Amino acid sequence: MSQSLLIITTDRRFAQTLQQHMEATYPGLQVLLANNLMMAYNQAEAGQPTFAFVEDGFTKLPEFEMMLALFSALDIRWVSVMDNQGSTPARNSSPLLDVGAGIFELTKSDNPRDFARYFDMMVKAPRRDQASPLQKQTAGGTAGPGSDKIILIGSSTGGVEALRSVLVGFPLNCPPTLIVQHTGKNFGRGLVSLLDRICPAKVLTADDNMTLSPGHVYVAAGQPRHMGMTPRKPYRTRFKEGPPISGHMPSVDALFMSAVPIAKSVVATILTGMGQDGAQGLLELRKAGAKTFAQDEKSSVVYGMPRVAWEMGAAQQQVSLARMAGTLIQACKT
Repeated sequence: MSQSLLIITTDRRFAQTLQQHMEATYPGLQVLLANNLMMAYNQAEAGQPTFAFVEDGFTKLPEFEMMLALFSALDIRWVSVMDNQGSTPARNSSPLLDVGAGIFELTKSDNPRDFARYFDMMVKAPRRDQASPLQKQTAGGTAGPGSDKIILIGSSTGGVEALRSVLVGFPLNCPPTLIVQHTGKNFGRGLVSLLDRICPAKVLTADDNMTLSPGHVYVAAGQPRHMGMTPRKPYRTRFKEGPPISGHMPSVDALFMSAVPIAKSVVATILTGMGQDGAQGLLELRKAGAKTFAQDEKSSVVYGMPRVAWEMGAAQQQVSLARMAGTLIQACKT
């Protein structure tokens, strides 16, 4: 089985030195180079490297959450590379890096042989069983006979991995689901591709005037407009220009508020995230008859948005991430 390596760095000399050493040490190894996260994401998605060396500065960027989720989805091992021994690793300040891979560091001043030894150790470690390519066609149950519910989800920091956890538990014919995820403007399409890879239902990039259909998940992420929905059947997406709401574009509050007229047909939740976007909208939905939930503190990467929603009485129940998919689907049956 051929192997490939991804090196993410802005330091051209370091990249070239490491590339030459790795190619000499492992004949046939394909080395992919990227000097920004968008390039790195595309390289990783297309090339599916065995391992990645990541300049630590990149792990401090909000967009690195997308890289983490892709690494997890494709079982790509990785390690951060510090500028020097005195540098403070990003994992000391980022809750996203508190768990999982990347907890050890190398530095650019380390001998290339150290990188080769680390690479050799990690690629030989037991790998996770890969999902069957038939999973998308066979996974999931039903949302219940005659369900006419709409599921709304809002998420921010830590939300990419949270959405993966939730959507993998959705049935093939899940209720129409609308998601607003705070992410960098260039990563929306990558997020949709990532979620569609693991979700039994069809995950789409949301656009204006799309008819909401069972078995479909509509994602607004990194778009310069707010997503909402029309108040009459057949329900459709509705995008509007305007300033940020609750500090975000698109905004979870904008989505939730648009659904208040049909609140009794809505099941809504706020997942992990920083700030308070979505809390007021969730409260208005609950007041109007929607079933509302928030992710609990223990399973949240950042207990910000869910905390505000819970403390202001917007969420009827706090739910762990592991139970969220089942809770939402069950709520659509009653």
